Amino acid sequence: MNDDSTDPGPDPAAAHPLPDDIAAVAPAGRPSRPPAIALGALAVVLAFGAGIGVGRVTAPGGGAVASPSLAVASPGASPGTSAGPGPSPTGIAALPSEGNRLGRADAKVVVEYWADYQCPFCARFAQQVLPQLLSRIEDGTVAVVHRDYAFLGEESLDAAVAVRCAGREARYWAMHDAVYAGQVGENQGAFARPRLAQIAAAVGLDATAFAACMDEREPLVDVLDDTSAGVRAGIESTPTTDVNGNRFLGVPDMPAFLATIDAAAAGATPAPLPTAQPPADPWTGIATSAREAGDTTAPVTVELWMDYQATGSAVIANDLGPELRTRITAGDIRVVQRDLAALGEESVVAASAVRCVASQDGPTWFTHDVLAVSARGQGAGIYTPTSILRFGARLGLDVRALSDCMDDPAIASAVAAETAEGTAAGLTAGPVVIVRTASTEVARFSGQLDVAAITAAIDGAR
Repeated sequence: MNDDSTDPGPDPAAAHPLPDDIAAVAPAGRPSRPPAIALGALAVVLAFGAGIGVGRVTAPGGGAVASPSLAVASPGASPGTSAGPGPSPTGIAALPSEGNRLGRADAKVVVEYWADYQCPFCARFAQQVLPQLLSRIEDGTVAVVHRDYAFLGEESLDAAVAVRCAGREARYWAMHDAVYAGQVGENQGAFARPRLAQIAAAVGLDATAFAACMDEREPLVDVLDDTSAGVRAGIESTPTTDVNGNRFLGVPDMPAFLATIDAAAAGATPAPLPTAQPPADPWTGIATSAREAGDTTAPVTVELWMDYQATGSAVIANDLGPELRTRITAGDIRVVQRDLAALGEESVVAASAVRCVASQDGPTWFTHDVLAVSARGQGAGIYTPTSILRFGARLGLDVRALSDCMDDPAIASAVAAETAEGTAAGLTAGPVVIVRTASTEVARFSGQLDVAAITAAIDGAR
């Protein structure tokens, strides 16, 4: 991880309650099963330990096999684990492997399992299910691919990064076993940095190389990109295992699991995998193009000059947003996002995030809203590159492209240039709402925004 992830401070909306109307739709997280996506929930999931927002799994034609063990999972349970740092003697680490693939590249069947290293039933899967695949892995029938779905908190991310770092020294699966053997509960220090260093030493990793790798952004991006792929694939809980289009939730029933593998090896036709439903985005169905919304020929243009650190920004998303969408749908207005990143580096990071989501045709206006409701004032530690990447993973974005975009100096320069344009126009602090007809400004609102006055000005300008 990079420097900002070593002591990143709170992610957006972590340390403070959301506004009541937003918090009301944020479902509570529970171990191994993240909540459904919603505007408030996504503001919360930028926080340490919050759940990943995904859509409800649907499995047309069948193919999702629910395991009874998942239903009895309890928050404090840690079945099949120990507190020791040494590797678990499963035997799988001795098998041929490459990175997160265990087994031969030309294996007949790929068993893909999605897991969080803090999930107790993922530990049970690793320690009790994988050893039962040894013979099939050895003879080339099966390859197992571990996919990171790190949603239970900061220690989940650090543990997954640690295993990735071990992979650089061809110790991925030894570290995989050792980390699962070290579970003691969620975010209780089992996978704090010093503890992971101890586990790495027990596995035989080079201490200097491991510490340097943990501070790089690259392995974090790998973990979050995997997590994002899981969101897109409709993963709802951990462990989740996919075999030839058949999805097993929790610790699978072994006879059914092995029968599915053997049928796939014999040439069974793959079943269609479940997919995720899109997030409940209030901008769905609204004509948007990057940071603009509405018909370019609309008689009124509404400019939203945003500083995402400004605490008044939540009014834009919560109260003004619905009014704007109604008038966009009627063809009365066009709305344009503008950057007024006056409060410092975090403002620039947040504004850059909106531009980068737009660059991959992502949910730009949804992102704008979530960042707006997360505002906690200048220097609150809400908006860091790492927290933005976490957020991107939870939206199912291309995290690697997002990371590259956030690092592109041209993006920050564009934010600075637009901010300078606003400052030259007399705008000193966001948010500011400007109502225009053609190129003529007819009203300007700043500070504590009066939504009724803004909508009256918009309607009067039509």
